[in-house]
Amino acid sequence: MPRRGLSESGYYHIVVRSAGKVALFEDDADRRCYLRLLKDARDKTGAHVIAWVLMTNHVHLVVDFGESPSSISDFMFSIDLPYSKYFNARTGREGTLFQGSFWSKPITDDAQLVATVFYVHMNPEAAGIASMRDYRWSSYQEYAGTHWVVDTSVLLEYFGGFDAFDTYEGSPRDVVWDATRLDYDERLQDEDALALAKSLAGVKTSSELREVTRSRRDDIIRLMSNRGVSGKTIARTWGLGTSTISRILRRD
Repeated sequence: MPRRGLSESGYYHIVVRSAGKVALFEDDADRRCYLRLLKDARDKTGAHVIAWVLMTNHVHLVVDFGESPSSISDFMFSIDLPYSKYFNARTGREGTLFQGSFWSKPITDDAQLVATVFYVHMNPEAAGIASMRDYRWSSYQEYAGTHWVVDTSVLLEYFGGFDAFDTYEGSPRDVVWDATRLDYDERLQDEDALALAKSLAGVKTSSELREVTRSRRDDIIRLMSNRGVSGKTIARTWGLGTSTISRILRRD
């Protein structure tokens, strides 16, 4: 990367989720509030935001904390606490908005950084919401020219410009789940597992997923297991018992 070695720079993929899968954002005013807080946290800590996407009940961030990776907690606290207060006051909601602490994973090399940023931008497409280019609430729009929060220089210098960055996606269905899995050594979250199942089945909605043939379903279940999804998560994704999943996997 142009500025410093990734193994020493403090690049992190961060995920925050709502408690009980409630919506984190009810309208665009909520999303703009969250982005203002993200910008404030960036300015306060000196961190470089590399990518973001706002989904219904979770947020993905890619952030470079430079020589101070320990500041990740302060960074997230300065976003989550005021946003929780804002959202609860605005909606009349009470209690915890976010599900426990944030999830984070260090990014160790160039390939993982590129893959993670692509994964983040592809979230709306993988979930069947909108294409990466059409979705308003991700940093893809900043890479395309509408700058606000993100430091685009790292990736655009790596690719040599936006055109090469934009065409990196190739075949999204093949790339997003093979080259850019959320974790390389951890289990996918439920929402990610559902998006993976729909992607493998070539469908857009959960109802269409339920309509695939049993043999096709079993093939997809085996593929999900091979890609690191736990049996319990697969069972929840398909609405099956864990014993059924075990039998399907044993037949492989």
